[in-house]
Amino acid sequence: MCHLLFGPDDLLDELQTLKSMVGPFTAPESTYQLAELEAQIKGLIAEGPGATCQLAIPTGRPWRTRISEGEFEPPAKKCNTTVYAEVTGTWSTALVIDDPQKKVSKQKRRIAFTGVASTAIKVFEATSGEAVALWKMELGDANSPGCYFHTHAGSRPSFPVPRHPSLFATPMAAIGFALGELFQGAWDEAVQGTTGAPNRWRSIQKRRMKKLLEWALSEVESTTSSPWMSIKAAKPPPALFVP
Repeated sequence: MCHLLFGPDDLLDELQTLKSMVGPFTAPESTYQLAELEAQIKGLIAEGPGATCQLAIPTGRPWRTRISEGEFEPPAKKCNTTVYAEVTGTWSTALVIDDPQKKVSKQKRRIAFTGVASTAIKVFEATSGEAVALWKMELGDANSPGCYFHTHAGSRPSFPVPRHPSLFATPMAAIGFALGELFQGAWDEAVQGTTGAPNRWRSIQKRRMKKLLEWALSEVESTTSSPWMSIKAAKPPPALFVP
């Protein structure tokens, strides 16, 4: 199993920053789900090294966006279709020590993604309630046949392919992607700026995406196969995103 590691404070900062920006994009009945996810992460940290937790936004209580009034298209392209999205997911995690051989004073706690790590985004037509799109943004494991960071989209969820390569490692980043798709202009405006939450969000996502792209480039440059097959088979170092 490839246990991808994150700094606990870094993961919480990402979630808290997202929470501070998504208010205008959240349905009234979904104001507490991200706070529940934050409480789950804090509970894992409080239990100490060795603790495990199945983090979740359960299907029975999804995080739901407000209605997108055709905002998934550019402003110049008028669209009368109204939609909203529901986000659910489950992520197997554990609190671990980065190097048990170090002196206790130099050991650092990490949150490891240890198993299932899947964020599901389902889009519904607002008037009819019909599901019009579904994709899952996931992390693989040591035996995964597709790219470790991948997105699965299809009309039959039980059929596992295609697994498209992805740049989004956490549920927060997956939510950011979904908002950028459903609210093309408004989310872009929300994440712009050089102070406060937009600045923190950009800093976190920029650092992570740079690390991921550098890792993928190193796989391409050293491959003895086709570049894609090399990336498809590669597993990232656990500390890839540790700041």
